[in-house]
Amino acid sequence: MFAVGGQSRPIEGTDGSSDDHPIIIPELSTNMFELYLSVAYGSWKPEGPTHTDVIDLLRFSNKFMSQKARNIAIHHLHEQRFRHKPYDLLALCLEFSITKFFVPAFQRLIEFCIRDIPGPMRKKLRFEVWNAFVDLKELLDKHRRIVACEEPPLIEHAACCTDNTACSIDWQQLWWNSMAHFLLDGRNPQVFREAVDRFQELGSEIGRMNPECWKMLLQTVKKGTAFHLAYDLIEETAQQLSAALITEPDQMLTRAELDAFSSN
Repeated sequence: MFAVGGQSRPIEGTDGSSDDHPIIIPELSTNMFELYLSVAYGSWKPEGPTHTDVIDLLRFSNKFMSQKARNIAIHHLHEQRFRHKPYDLLALCLEFSITKFFVPAFQRLIEFCIRDIPGPMRKKLRFEVWNAFVDLKELLDKHRRIVACEEPPLIEHAACCTDNTACSIDWQQLWWNSMAHFLLDGRNPQVFREAVDRFQELGSEIGRMNPECWKMLLQTVKKGTAFHLAYDLIEETAQQLSAALITEPDQMLTRAELDAFSSN
């Protein structure tokens, strides 16, 4: 029951006057109220909040301006972020104005094929995010093809390399027949990190390449300079989307902060 203004006791028969006349809040489900009690008293069921509980906490915090409920929900989502699809996390970020894991979720989304993202989810991602995702996928695919077709140059051979011409020719062939194949495989294209892991396993199959030349080039490939440009572009795009589409709500005051403010 609640007292309003200077009224010390509700009028008999009105909402909140007794257990038989409770205050009814239509927007507040039973689960939301139980979660509110968990937040207020710091007492949770042993298994902790479920994903549905977390969504209800976010809805509760939006409706009733509970900063503590919002913080708990975001913390739980962040801790469990790798258990959820990135497009689900992005949709939550957009719906509840969360910036904390928007960028890493978008970075993970880029690794998905367009066809693997459910139709209804595309609408939840909004036009701006979906359009940026599709455009970026096309740009990155083009970049991948360029990298696959242009092997890192063998600028200087090792001092112990006795046949520079044969070494250079076999380096070109090795790149095209292995690394390019890993990156462009129509059935199972590899991301750069996975492709490099497979590529370095070819140490005993380098043809006429000098082993020292192979080691030098492998170090160049593992640095991933060309692909770092792609990673930077993905991160920059995600940051721009986050800044343009999400405005975090103002910090909500706690009861203690409100009391302290009113006493001054």
